Order: sequence, then structure tokens, then C-alpha cells
Amino acid sequence: MSTDPEHPSLHVVEETVDPASWEELGIDNAAIGAWDAIGFSPFEAALAHGDGYTPMMAVHDRRQLQKAARPWVQRGLDTLEGLHWHRAGFGVKEAMRWRTRGVDVKTARDRRPGYEPGRSRHKKRS
Repeated sequence: MSTDPEHPSLHVVEETVDPASWEELGIDNAAIGAWDAIGFSPFEAALAHGDGYTPMMAVHDRRQLQKAARPWVQRGLDTLEGLHWHRAGFGVKEAMRWRTRGVDVKTARDRRPGYEPGRSRHKKRS
């Protein structure tokens, strides 16, 4: 909290959470406060949420989940684009290699060895 210089008796509450970045990464407005309260950034929360975690569950695996997000954050890919790379199954180093070649997520996935559009990489059980 700070004081408005033009009105010293008026206190200004500084917003520490940018809801736009949370929403951009797919975090529901109702959950933003809970993720923030347990110390997750918007990107960390999006990764955890994408892996099926709720804030109540994530608090128990906080270190592990934040460790998984760290390489993405360190390379500046704690963005919606980074989330797309992660959800497409790419590691941060592999995503960076594709990006330096000017290749987007969809194209990289299509070019990735062993990937055939419309076909699962897992064998069907008989």
C-alpha cells in the first residue's frame, strides 16, 4: 500500500496480480487468488493446472511443480507460446532449437521424428 502524492490521506492498494496474464494462460478468474496465495506464478499455475492439479493439490507438490517450470522461465518462455510447446510434449531445449529455426509448435510437431498426423505413437493393445 502506498500514499497518493496528490492526496496524502488517500492510500492506494497496489495490485500485485495481473489477471490478464493469468487469463491468457487459461487460469480461471476464481482460481487466481488460490494459485497466487500458494506462491505460483501464472505460468507455473498453468503448467500445474494442465497436469491436472488444483491449487489445493499443488500445494503438496509445490517444489516439484515449480522446478518443472523453472527452465521455461529462465529462457523467457513462461508465456502462452511456451505453454503450447510444453503441452505439445516438447522440452524447453528442443522448443528453443525449433524456435531459432523459425518453426512454430504445430510445424515442429509435424516434423518431429516418429510423429505422423492422426496417428498415435502408442501401439494398440489387442
